[in-house]
Amino acid sequence: MAVLPVLGPKIAGVPGIDSAFIKSYNLAQSAAWREASFGQLITTGTAGTTKSVQVSSGALANIAGPVFATPVSINSTAATTNGNITITGVVTAGAPAAIYYVFATYTAAGIIESLPGAEFIVNTAAGFTFSVNVLAAGAPAAATNFAVYVSQYEGGELLQQATKTTTALGTAFTIPFPLTNSVGVNIAPTNATTNIVGIALHDSQSLWATGVGGGFTAGGISNLLGAWMPPPTLGPIDPSQALFTSLVNGQVFEATFVQPWSNAYIGQPVSLVLDASGWHTVSDTGANQFATIIGKATGVGSDVGGVNDTNVRVQCVALASAVI
Repeated sequence: MAVLPVLGPKIAGVPGIDSAFIKSYNLAQSAAWREASFGQLITTGTAGTTKSVQVSSGALANIAGPVFATPVSINSTAATTNGNITITGVVTAGAPAAIYYVFATYTAAGIIESLPGAEFIVNTAAGFTFSVNVLAAGAPAAATNFAVYVSQYEGGELLQQATKTTTALGTAFTIPFPLTNSVGVNIAPTNATTNIVGIALHDSQSLWATGVGGGFTAGGISNLLGAWMPPPTLGPIDPSQALFTSLVNGQVFEATFVQPWSNAYIGQPVSLVLDASGWHTVSDTGANQFATIIGKATGVGSDVGGVNDTNVRVQCVALASAVI
């Protein structure tokens, strides 16, 4: 009986038959993972249609929203006013340096809302967030309040106040940290069973734009896709996004199995475990089924293992209900 090293998951397959489908996702706020981690699409708050801009209606129909020049950098508590908006730095413990995409609307009682103002960018230094104050001066006569929509990726803004009439014109609203409503990918926790997007092709802090291999750990992207696959030819993606190999449609993946191995595990369900080393493994002791073992990895090497060995490499297929 031997205890083998824990290694990160990777796509498995047959040369010339299987191919990995690669998808890009926006990162969740403060997301962090290592290459080869499983990613999960996470919704924070009540993001969805109830948090989107209403059709411009009532007394504010076809009225343009408040505007601000782009971008603005926040590294102090100084205030910057442009157009109808004042942006002020707010000291916020633990907040990392970040890029925020923002727009605002005029609102009034009865869920009356103007058109969105132009999107603008706020760059914050570590230790800072910011407040937004839509000025009463110059506002439409029917407007009494304003709503602020924020995201950490372009075009993904979601409402951050409790309601669209929470904040009166001329009153500062401090952007919450973390954001009240957001959607993005982060590392999948132990026992995750839904919204798994696949296996990460790079660390969360590595930009794909640096080039294939530029930000990857030893083994590189070819190892994640199986030794038989070359790096993919991809166009540039937004730096706020990350690439994952999808597990939909029965894509086979290889992972470390943490129990002593026997062939009796073939066909058995397994749960997802985030190992202390930071790698994802699979286990038959978890309460939440994530995938099914279809066989033990074959070949030679210290990670293949045999009967009664711990941490052998197994091939699995994720449940259709677990992946997107």
